[in-house]
Amino acid sequence: MDDQDAFRTGGRSAAAQRTALLQNLAAVCTWALAPTMVRAITDSFPVHFQNSCRYLASLLVLWPALLLGSGRGRMREYGRLLRDNAWRIALVAIVNYVYQACYTYSLFFVAPSVMTLVNQTQVLFGVLFAVLFFADERAFVGTPAFLLGAAMALCGVALVVAGGASFGTASFTSGVLLVVGSAFCWSLLGTLLRALLPRVPPLLSITAVFTLVTPLFIATYAVAHRGLPIPKAPVPDWILMISSGLLAIGLGQSLYYRAVPVLGIAVCSSIGLLVPLLASVVSYVVYGDALAPVQIIGAVVLLCGSCLVIRTRFRKR
Repeated sequence: MDDQDAFRTGGRSAAAQRTALLQNLAAVCTWALAPTMVRAITDSFPVHFQNSCRYLASLLVLWPALLLGSGRGRMREYGRLLRDNAWRIALVAIVNYVYQACYTYSLFFVAPSVMTLVNQTQVLFGVLFAVLFFADERAFVGTPAFLLGAAMALCGVALVVAGGASFGTASFTSGVLLVVGSAFCWSLLGTLLRALLPRVPPLLSITAVFTLVTPLFIATYAVAHRGLPIPKAPVPDWILMISSGLLAIGLGQSLYYRAVPVLGIAVCSSIGLLVPLLASVVSYVVYGDALAPVQIIGAVVLLCGSCLVIRTRFRKR
């Protein structure tokens, strides 16, 4: 996406901004529900099988959203953009594949509340990649506000990780490392979309990437299991898996990329900080996963630091 377009919100009507705000909040809600839904089916479906099904389900939302929002003339333009950027889209798809694999695997080991909080390290990774790839992003890094926000975010993550009863166990450590890996890949994914596909509409980019990622997951599952065996799982688990793809990946992504051009990346990123809060509430209600007092303090420090980093970054832009 062209960043100038993303930040240009002043000419939008109040109604358009309200609609975009509701779209962004709806996307946040779907992303907050997703970790609990995925964790609920960890015993029923292997990682690559559920990722295959979830991405297939998401395409049932993304392609219609793309086609219905574009005229016939634009589809010809989209076809040209996809052809001209095929290798770039393939590279982004590989990063997305690693991101989703780490994301899903992590929920086998850590609670959704911890996962979504540690996943906020994507804010810091995003800054790192922005500084490395884009000269116009480097001015804010040495500012006191940014340094304070980054220090708060790192301290918050440390408290969330170290404050839990499972700290130090092999499974918990594996889960945390997988979450950090997913945050790293998510930030790299956003950077590559901006650096390699600046003229490709975001919804088109994501839809094309997911179209490539889906067969990658199917192929991985087929190789790992020497075929495509269908797991024997209860009907409610199938419903949860398909719903998580339709809602979190399909509907959530579609709504988010409709909201960004109206609200701007800074506002959408700040609203995205609600995800850990909502996910922690859902995880507590469903599983009774309560954060320890130290982790709650860490969560507050982490989210405040992340918000400060986001606001400082885009204010300086």
